Amino acid sequence: ISFAKPSRMSKEAICVVLDVGTSMAKEMSDGKTRLEMAKDYIRMLVQAKLLFGGKTDKLAMVYYGCNDTNNKLNEEHPGYYENIQHVHVFKRPDLDVLETLADAEPEDAEGDVLDALFVGLELIVSEVRHLKFKKRIFLVTDGGGATKDTQHVEALAREMAFQDVRLNVIGIGFTEEESDDEDGDEMEEDDQKESKRTENEIANEKLLRKLAHDADGEVFVGSQISDALNFIRKRSVKQVHKYKGPMNIGKMTIEIATYGKTAMQNMPTLKKSSRPAEEGVSLDTSVKMERGYWNKLGSDNVEVTSEFRVKAYPYGKQLVPFLKADEALMKYMCDKTLSVIAFAPRDKIKRYWCLGSVDCVLPLADMGLRNALKFSALVQALNEEKAVAIARYVKRKNAQPLFVVMTPEINESMECLYLNQLPFSEDVRDFMFGSFDEKQKPTQEQKLAMRSLIRKMDLTKMIDSEGYEFEGLIMEETQNPTLQRFYQNVEKRALDEEAPIEDLEPAIAESVKPDVQLLKNAHKELEEIKRLFKLEVVEKVQKRKKRHWRDYLEDADISSVVDDDMAQAKKLKADAKAAGDDLNMDDIVAVKVDQVSSATPVADLQAMASRKDDVTAITRGISQMWKIINDFVQSSYGTSTFPKAIECLTGLREVCKVHQEAKGFNSGIESLSKSFKSKKSFWDMVVGADMKPISKKEDPASTYTEDQAKEFLTMKNEPEPEPDQNPVSELSDFSDLE
Repeated sequence: ISFAKPSRMSKEAICVVLDVGTSMAKEMSDGKTRLEMAKDYIRMLVQAKLLFGGKTDKLAMVYYGCNDTNNKLNEEHPGYYENIQHVHVFKRPDLDVLETLADAEPEDAEGDVLDALFVGLELIVSEVRHLKFKKRIFLVTDGGGATKDTQHVEALAREMAFQDVRLNVIGIGFTEEESDDEDGDEMEEDDQKESKRTENEIANEKLLRKLAHDADGEVFVGSQISDALNFIRKRSVKQVHKYKGPMNIGKMTIEIATYGKTAMQNMPTLKKSSRPAEEGVSLDTSVKMERGYWNKLGSDNVEVTSEFRVKAYPYGKQLVPFLKADEALMKYMCDKTLSVIAFAPRDKIKRYWCLGSVDCVLPLADMGLRNALKFSALVQALNEEKAVAIARYVKRKNAQPLFVVMTPEINESMECLYLNQLPFSEDVRDFMFGSFDEKQKPTQEQKLAMRSLIRKMDLTKMIDSEGYEFEGLIMEETQNPTLQRFYQNVEKRALDEEAPIEDLEPAIAESVKPDVQLLKNAHKELEEIKRLFKLEVVEKVQKRKKRHWRDYLEDADISSVVDDDMAQAKKLKADAKAAGDDLNMDDIVAVKVDQVSSATPVADLQAMASRKDDVTAITRGISQMWKIINDFVQSSYGTSTFPKAIECLTGLREVCKVHQEAKGFNSGIESLSKSFKSKKSFWDMVVGADMKPISKKEDPASTYTEDQAKEFLTMKNEPEPEPDQNPVSELSDFSDLE
């Protein structure tokens, strides 16, 4: 059984051992000297510690290959450990380290790399002693210089392992990892010409690789160096458990602890500093903020002290006050717990249900093998059953209870559960969206083209120049460009207050852009997408500018407007007189309605039925109203728009009864019954609203008697089919009123 073990040591002691010997003055292919490149790498390391290191981190620096000698081992053993200088003592990294590094220049001497490592190891051991620190030595060298006692390699490796000191070798000009091919031990001719390395440098490289292997260290070469140092450019967070205690499954308990696995890294907060204090002699430049509350209701502004302030919560337009004692009583009181409620199939938990950060659940190592076996059995059983555990999670006493899901994870190195928070009903956002119309749905050819593009641009199956498959985008190695640009400019300003704001480093910027080779490989598929999904330029219709009615009176000929209105009024009056009706002001100013809209269907129908200039308007209105009612019923998500349909039906029946249009209503209700009587929930609402056909008693032209109209609603219903969960809505303006 293997479980992930969280590190308890957040403090780190680093000793940087830098080669400044004669060979470091050689130029690389890009024009930089080897020492300049080495200084760049160390600068990245120091700047990372300045930004992300803990307050207790320590760093020291040792040069070897120097003309002078200054180290403790040489003082204790004269004649040994020469040409090595201890240039920076152990302390928290600061700008002094960068300034010391900037002054480093190649010297005319050569030093022994093994002696320099012994000096660095002695510095770490004497500084840290028995304290719990992570201990690392960063050796930056090109392998130059003579190595006298190579037989000490094994002794040095054993001592590093005994003192738990990790060795990281940054090789300037080192070759890539050796190959298994026949030519694996030989450098290619072009590489030899570019590197111009000596036999001594190559021999020292092999020696350091062996030392790193024996001491459980690593050798970084080429692009690996930037990747390794960029890994350090993360904020060091002490791994502290969020919950420690029993995980209850019925009567069984497993002692566990939860640790944070992922969390959003926010932008650093900028601290306010007093410019006058910086320019003066004061050492304290911090700015303190004080907040005051004032009553502005009275004639004089009076400050309200804390004992006279109270919190209030809005309840509509009213504010409901709560004292601190009331707030304490309102809190939900509960004990800390992690209790499994039930188990569920993994595919039933939707990805979009997971909220917030992810925690890792591990068994407590100090609770014995029996506890670990129970946890392992649970993880393996969940994995085999493709199931997850649903649990109630309270991190600490009286904390907010959480509803969580625990998913098993088994790989070569560990077994654990990953814990995600699930939403309560108040956390879920339900939005209704209409489906595409039939003409807007993709064709089979379009779907196949899109599927081909997805497969071609699969990041997990990219092919390199040699035909090997690799993953194109690894989350653990992809940095946040916003944060990195911020850190990059802070580093520049720390050394030079007048430094300009720089653009993001190209290497980081490229990591979040589409891969050039990936786009090139998918060129054919992208062209096919462009052919199948043609884009048309739609000219933007300029909106009419809103104007006040006074503007129209100023611009228009008032007399012509008045004449037109008078002519319209005379025509209406003549038509009304011929029909024997009275004409009132409402008839004159009424707006003609020619269409029943889904926004105000009942009002529109009533307006069309009242029109005297067009006797066919009511017939068109009834037909349009029936179409809207059918749309409401057919496109309803569950029963959401059924009440709107009943409202329209009630208004339609009233209009048809008043205007003696029984035929229009009765034929429509018969058609509605055939189409939707099987929807029991809707038809029950129709019966409840008494939407029976119009009888002869209400309209003599009707073919229904009173008894037949009542019997129409009480006929036996057919079974209701499953409701459509993906309705196609043809509504527009009415649904916007939700």
